[in-house]
Amino acid sequence: MDTALGFVIALLVVLLVLFLLFYVVTQQDLRSIHARLVSMDPPARPESQRSVEAVRLEKSAAHDKIVLLEADLATNPREALTPEELSTYEESRRIILARNMELKRMKDWMGLPFDLEWTDIQQRLPKVTGLYRQAVTEATEQEEGAR
Repeated sequence: MDTALGFVIALLVVLLVLFLLFYVVTQQDLRSIHARLVSMDPPARPESQRSVEAVRLEKSAAHDKIVLLEADLATNPREALTPEELSTYEESRRIILARNMELKRMKDWMGLPFDLEWTDIQQRLPKVTGLYRQAVTEATEQEEGAR
């Protein structure tokens, strides 16, 4: 009886050692696979590493540019925007939309009155928006007339 019990305990110890060896070898293989995958495609810097303050600062800088343009149009009325002003408007629009999406992905979107959607910003800038739409309409009409 003692030999049978000793044999069972020895068998369990051998199985435990084999299981531990299998576990260690598997972990080493997984580490080497992970290292090869990382070396083949290094992870890009995720946008979530950027601070929320940096994203809001970029957004507010773009917003300030078009607000200044609106203020300039209020003091010096014009019939059309210059090409530089058109590109400023488009660039600000692109930046604001991108930063809004980034804030939403970061789950730090606060909504009104702190964070404005692009449509809300357009409503607050009637002169710039109107002249921009006029310029886009004229450009489309010229393209259609050229065909």
